Amino acid sequence: MWECRSAQPGISGRSHQINLRRLIISSTQIINLLQESPLFQKVKDSTLVTLLANTTRVKLAAEQILLTPKQHNDRIYIVLTGRLRAQLNMDDAKPLALFGIGECVGEMSMFDDHQGSAYVIATTDCELLAIEHVDAWSVLNKSLQASHNLLALLANRIRATNRTVAEWQANAQNYGALNYVNAVTGIYNRRWLSANIGRLILRHIRGQEPCAFILMKVENFGQIDSGFGKLGSEQAQNSIVEALQQCLRPNDVEVHLEADQFAVFLPQTGTDGARAVADRLLEQIDRMVIGTPSGDALPPVMLSIGINLPQPDDTLDTLIARTLPAMHRAQN
Repeated sequence: MWECRSAQPGISGRSHQINLRRLIISSTQIINLLQESPLFQKVKDSTLVTLLANTTRVKLAAEQILLTPKQHNDRIYIVLTGRLRAQLNMDDAKPLALFGIGECVGEMSMFDDHQGSAYVIATTDCELLAIEHVDAWSVLNKSLQASHNLLALLANRIRATNRTVAEWQANAQNYGALNYVNAVTGIYNRRWLSANIGRLILRHIRGQEPCAFILMKVENFGQIDSGFGKLGSEQAQNSIVEALQQCLRPNDVEVHLEADQFAVFLPQTGTDGARAVADRLLEQIDRMVIGTPSGDALPPVMLSIGINLPQPDDTLDTLIARTLPAMHRAQN
């Protein structure tokens, strides 16, 4: 259970310069991380040790740009610490994808004339492992497991892209007319989750994969609404969604249940992973300074968060009912 602390102001900027230096993280730690990463999992230790000897470690500050569209790129980057995001345009409100520890970026350049296809930006301070494409190809040629991993990784990226395109098409066809989208925040609403939660849970049961559910309540929503009116409360809701989208993966599903209540469905995630997501969200909310269009600063948003693991026979109502006690303990 968690409760959000007061948000603190922050300053960020963008830069194309990349800082290369040796970071304080041991080779053994990196090997262990690589063995758990989607690209190199189950690859032999000896292969990874040889690969590591030819790598460079990179540090990025928050909002620093790693890759841009059409930029020449001859490296794959593995996230050691922090988070990256990919987006088509610099001013996009919602990223195409988010990348956490162990995940990689830059692999598409191996097949696309060494050119990037999107902006890749550090969402937080990051430490990365840079692997030259020639060294990555050497591992792929030697390890059938690594080749299988790359194919699976590319397939997942294609599925995520297809899902994004489908969502764009649905919105273009007045998908919101089905009352599945919250009018204020533009994300799925309670009606959509109620209609789809059974399908989401069943998919993971069949695949014998874990999934997690996060329930969140804005404790001081009434104070914001009464003190700053509709514009203030809507700005707070949209800021929470912005924080969610910066902390979640492409497959995660964020839902606006009520004016002061949000939920997240986390596929392929157990309790520890859900706790990590909640911690990242609270840290992101901490850093936010929320203001109205007129320039008035809102009080820091206070969140109570509960986590639960969905059961095979859960409906949305039963899942929320089982998660409420954890959220109430956070409130107290």
